[in-house]
Amino acid sequence: MAMIMKAPIFTLILLLLSASSFADYYQAPMQEANWEVNRTKTACFLRQSISQYGVAEFVQRAGEQLRFSVQEQRHKALVMKASLKAMPAPWIHGQAPSVDHQVYLDSSTNIADYGRLSVYGNTAESMIDALLQGQYPTFIYHRDASVLNMEETRVAVSAIHFSERYREFAECRNNLQPALVTHSKKVAAKVRKAQKIKKKNSQCKLSPPAPAGQSAANQAVKHG
Repeated sequence: MAMIMKAPIFTLILLLLSASSFADYYQAPMQEANWEVNRTKTACFLRQSISQYGVAEFVQRAGEQLRFSVQEQRHKALVMKASLKAMPAPWIHGQAPSVDHQVYLDSSTNIADYGRLSVYGNTAESMIDALLQGQYPTFIYHRDASVLNMEETRVAVSAIHFSERYREFAECRNNLQPALVTHSKKVAAKVRKAQKIKKKNSQCKLSPPAPAGQSAANQAVKHG
């Protein structure tokens, strides 16, 4: 399995820098906006295919936070800034969208894979609530491009049929709870073992840390 590196992308106020700015908009057509539930022994998946773009998905793995993300099935320029909003359904007017949420760029160390935009934990949980209320979580982002031609992309995740499949996903998550407890116990055991080893080797000379960049790390994208 390829390792994933998370780098936070800070929400910025989008400035109209040029009349040549434009937006790519993606959303599953109403008749194709279906959700699919898949499960393994250690994970639950709730996915929606987005025509001509890729996939949106909720992923719950044992011992981890809930993740909500979109992934485009193409290699494109690096995303420089992004945000996530719970928008009203396209046919509802006059309702203000929610606040911007911080988005992470998950970059795979496997060059054959595609990067993805994600939110985690409480933010991902709030997107479940938004979908159950009929709102459309929308990722809004800009890629690395000329300042005078900033390409904006919007990916709206449809709420159609979400509630019909959410119950199955929620049941899958609940069944992971014993695994979560087991995982926590294993982590605690590893910590205790590491502490014993550290105490035993306290008089030994330790190797210097590996140079930065040799292992996966969370690196902040430049804010500006």
